[in-house]
Amino acid sequence: MKRALERTYRRRMTSTEVVSPELAKHLAKVSRDLGRQVGVVVSREGTIRNVVVGDATQLHLPDIGRLRGGVGRFRGLRLVHTHLRGEPLSADDLNDLALLRLDAVAVIQVSASGEAKEVEVALLSPSGSGDDSGEFGDFFRRFEARDIHRLDLDFEAEIRALEDELTRLTRGAAGETQKERALVIGVTMDDGHFAETQELVAAAGVTVAGTMRQKRQRVHPKTVVGRGKLTEIVFESMRLRADVAIFDIDLRPAQARAFEDFTGLKAIDRTQLILDIFAQRAKSRDGKLQVELAQLRYSLPRLTDKDAGLSRLAGGIGGRGPGETVLEIGRRRLRDRIGKLEREIEKLSQQRDLRRRRRREEAIPILSIIGYTNAGKSTLLNAMTRSEVEAADQLFMTLDPTSRRLRFPREGEVVITDTVGFISDLPKDLLAAFRATLEELADADLLLHVLDAADERLDEKAAAVEKLLVELELDAIPRLVVLNKADLVPDSELASLTARFDGVAISAVSKQGIKGLIAAVEEGLGRGRPLMAQYGTGPK
Repeated sequence: MKRALERTYRRRMTSTEVVSPELAKHLAKVSRDLGRQVGVVVSREGTIRNVVVGDATQLHLPDIGRLRGGVGRFRGLRLVHTHLRGEPLSADDLNDLALLRLDAVAVIQVSASGEAKEVEVALLSPSGSGDDSGEFGDFFRRFEARDIHRLDLDFEAEIRALEDELTRLTRGAAGETQKERALVIGVTMDDGHFAETQELVAAAGVTVAGTMRQKRQRVHPKTVVGRGKLTEIVFESMRLRADVAIFDIDLRPAQARAFEDFTGLKAIDRTQLILDIFAQRAKSRDGKLQVELAQLRYSLPRLTDKDAGLSRLAGGIGGRGPGETVLEIGRRRLRDRIGKLEREIEKLSQQRDLRRRRRREEAIPILSIIGYTNAGKSTLLNAMTRSEVEAADQLFMTLDPTSRRLRFPREGEVVITDTVGFISDLPKDLLAAFRATLEELADADLLLHVLDAADERLDEKAAAVEKLLVELELDAIPRLVVLNKADLVPDSELASLTARFDGVAISAVSKQGIKGLIAAVEEGLGRGRPLMAQYGTGPK
């Protein structure tokens, strides 16, 4: 029987055949003799790549490698196997077809005497669609024949047409700008967290093809989501022409690779998304260096050796022997670059420390505006200083710290600084890279903690900021809570919030409550006079 299986590799088929009658008869006989399902993985050229033996009801495919390169391509492999009990194409067969992006899956029914009977073939149909029940039958093209000789299917022409269709859907209409389309996938139980991820996606300027949820108490250790959801994601990505999957959680490197292998989509996690936003918003040299440092630290453990053919480099004196792998060289270069960036950032940090020392010598009071991203910090800075710092209703609109001076009518000046916005579960690499920038907060005489009074997640975001202050060892600095967007909250609710947070209610856009804020800041700094004459001499 072993020899019979080995002889299977000698079989050849034409490019137009899914399975030749000769191969079907051979597989049927071997399968009946073994009492097990037997299958072959066939290349598009018609050569047998793998022979697989299962049990009486199923078989498990070996690792068949990553997807072929190029847009709109299937894997270039098809699975042909036997069924011994007259069962049609199973859910596992269709899952394998979708998840592995196979060219086709064919099932040969084996009679009690070991003859090949009916044959059923399924191919992926990129333009198909599912329904509200979660069924995806329209995503498959099926062909059946009661006899292998009667199978009416030109496989070569069919697969070429389907790949052309997939290419058209993936690339879009002629003349459409080439831009990645993302499928935003939520796996946490928290609806607010998923909504925040969608805001991050919008801030990154990503084209959203669609959204999907799978609320899980525990993330799948290998592929993030379950097998059934993986199949659904594959179908949705084809239907919506998505080529990127963005998750609302952080992924381990192995999880990202496994998901990409199964679906063919590029996997982006929450940290990577935030890093992309920061890379777009960084304008100063300091900010750009810190973003690059965070990106390299993030990338280092995710670096993989994708080209085994170039796995060793050697040659010349001192270069003989095994040499360094391409992966090792890549990692060494990353570490060298990380070291260089850390030294440059340290120099800039020393320059900032010198400036801060001068301010301390001049005894200039410092106010630092902190708060959750998109709470209105930059708008508040503009309102208090009549500046024109860029502000928008987007997450992380301000990245580089911005400082302005306010002149006291009688007692000199105060420096007010707007810093990068905080966010829950701020990536550790990002926090470490921006620690130098956040050192500015350490010299503050008073922190203005800006909260969005109209935000449904007000308490959660306030707690996230307080947690980060503890991590940064800044929780001992006096804080004044500023409840922004007061014009969007009913008076009774606003009064309750003001009392609960012992804060000051304002609207930075309309400048409502600014006088009261100025008076509260005075008190927080231990002064008895208004900061700015243009706002009057007392609270509103």
